[in-house]
Amino acid sequence: GSLPTMFALLVLSLAIAAVATVPANMNGEYLIANPNVHAEKQFSTDYAAKNYEYFDVYSPPIRTVYGEVFWTMLDTVPLPADLIARFANKTMAVVGYEVDQVFRTPQGDQSVPIYWAYNHHYVGYLLGVHAKMERVAGAVGGPMNMNHGEKTHWKVSSTNPNPDDKIPDAQFISEGNGGEFRKSFHGYPDKMALLINSPVAFRVQPMQIDTHNRDYHGPGFKAGLLPRSSAAPPNATYSGLLECPCTTRVVKNWSTSYATQTTGSCSQQLLNATECFIAAARLGFHTKNTSIVSSPTLPPGCTIQGPDSSTVLFNTFNTAVACGLGARTFAGSVAAGTQVNVSLTLDAAQKTATITLSGPAAVWFGVGWSATTMGDKPYALIIEGKSGNVTERRLGDHDPGTLLTPTQVKVVASKVVGGVRTVVLTRALAGITPDHFTFDPLTATLPIIYAVGDTPALAFHKTRGGVTLALTALDGVTCVCNQGTKGTINGLPFQKTCAPEPLGDLAQQHNPTCSIETYAGGLSCCYHGQVLLDADQPVDNRTDEYALKFRFWFQDYTPPTPATPHTPAVPASHGSLHRFYYTTEAWAGEYDIVKCHPGTPPEECIQEISARWKVQDMVDCTFDPFCHDRSGPGINLVYAGGHCHAPSCISMELYNLDTGELLCRQEPVFGTGSDAPYDELDYIALPPCLWGPESEGLIPPTLLTWDTNLLSIKRNNNTYGHYGEMASWQMRGVFV
Repeated sequence: GSLPTMFALLVLSLAIAAVATVPANMNGEYLIANPNVHAEKQFSTDYAAKNYEYFDVYSPPIRTVYGEVFWTMLDTVPLPADLIARFANKTMAVVGYEVDQVFRTPQGDQSVPIYWAYNHHYVGYLLGVHAKMERVAGAVGGPMNMNHGEKTHWKVSSTNPNPDDKIPDAQFISEGNGGEFRKSFHGYPDKMALLINSPVAFRVQPMQIDTHNRDYHGPGFKAGLLPRSSAAPPNATYSGLLECPCTTRVVKNWSTSYATQTTGSCSQQLLNATECFIAAARLGFHTKNTSIVSSPTLPPGCTIQGPDSSTVLFNTFNTAVACGLGARTFAGSVAAGTQVNVSLTLDAAQKTATITLSGPAAVWFGVGWSATTMGDKPYALIIEGKSGNVTERRLGDHDPGTLLTPTQVKVVASKVVGGVRTVVLTRALAGITPDHFTFDPLTATLPIIYAVGDTPALAFHKTRGGVTLALTALDGVTCVCNQGTKGTINGLPFQKTCAPEPLGDLAQQHNPTCSIETYAGGLSCCYHGQVLLDADQPVDNRTDEYALKFRFWFQDYTPPTPATPHTPAVPASHGSLHRFYYTTEAWAGEYDIVKCHPGTPPEECIQEISARWKVQDMVDCTFDPFCHDRSGPGINLVYAGGHCHAPSCISMELYNLDTGELLCRQEPVFGTGSDAPYDELDYIALPPCLWGPESEGLIPPTLLTWDTNLLSIKRNNNTYGHYGEMASWQMRGVFV
């Protein structure tokens, strides 16, 4: 069999962690992007020379066949028992880490070539004894894009009984976390660290793509079978699979989306009567009469009329008449999945809302208003199973949130027929607190989320989803408007946020990633267990098995000592590094490198994108409950690392837009194809920028106030096209 297959037979079945007291850099020496060339000595990336301790952690086994995507949260790996005992009720200072992917053999670890198993990215979690990690559905990316677009979000919370000690109970490990991960430096200046209280475990969620051609046994890389949508050119030094091309195994569906409007005018009119009548039916209106009119007294385009919304008209007269025509009563209903139905009537004159909800009587069900995910933290109505009790809640970010008291809704009716409970509720339009949703009669299209449990009391949902509730004017005219194109990929909603200028460039550049109609590859076409081959291409069932290996370098942490009448104050041994994060693609999550025009000289084939934001916008409080303190003037950056995929990366630059100062410029270091580990041809390392004392060979940081404007510029070679490129800044720093 092949070399990795033989190694796989020897891989240990259980993931373990090991601690060592004689340090040695795992991946050799590293570079930084901004050394202080005027300092008396240069910064050393040699952890061993600094006499740090380390421990190794191996992920559970990763097993894949050619073309397979491995993208899931792996089981918890406990840290070494002696390490757990040593830091019980104490703080560990993590001063750096290294990462590799390895076959585990009796002769020792052997690094897996990056062109056999491509690490698209990973997200790791060091967990303290008080950290609670749970899976919550429905989030694409989660806060600060923590999951890089993975379809399930893992939430980490703290159960620490002493939350005021200001030491985090978990640390998020993500810097330089893609194909550049092995030779990009993940360390910090002296006396700076990731602090964690009572560390006990580690978890990692890798995204690996198997690009190992099992039938090639020569030196270097040779591509295996590729899908027809691969953007890689013939004889490329990388596999087109690593860019997640949309294969024929992926089902894309899209259509024009429509919405009702009861005030103002449509920003985009429907084109003709045929589209008008189709749109009304798609919105769920059971029309009895349809006709084309030319009326100066109606809004132009498509309208719905009548107390039962049964008449649909297409007005060819180009008028300035507004939608609504003074209507005061609005109503609509929608089927939320197969089990829940929602009806809403808003009376602007009486300032009341009537809500009718129906769902299974034996289990709880609920509806969240004006939301597309639980991450929107909406106002929700929950109907308990069996009892039919109705409660109001402000949902949390993928948790039950807060029970609202006093209750605003009044139960008018509640009955069970054929196992289905129907409740009729009334309440005032205006919420009695900011947590109670305010219904606006002029908002004719309302997104809602729904969920159904499998227990009578509120718990984790069995099914959930989102729909749009369209309201029409019962005593006026409702316009039907074009809302653009929306769709799904493999049944999941296609969600892209391509921010307008000056926040980002992708929308203005009409980047293909922004629209499902032009989306041809990237994260939305990759999911765990998928094989990135076309449906008519055979799957090779020979597997590789390996593990991700993390080496964490650490020191003991000494807390600060306050001054006494006889002794001065002693500062803490290490400053606590906070996480800062932003993306040059401005939260689109990825983007396409568009092939330059034929005949363009290679040196001129450069694609550039940029983004602008404020320092206050990049603070990540996901694992750091103490990062909300803005009492000081701003931050000092200590570490800044970009995330850039291998085939086309040229540079990433970060500027202080207010002063024009170049803060950080990163250029990839490309492998030469030698026999040395980590030197595969054209694969990259991304040396980060590091700031600190000149005595360590570093450039001192510059204060960035909270309202400082930053500019990022990312450049790629676009001789060939590429899918799913990224341009994020993963940073650490301290509050000033």
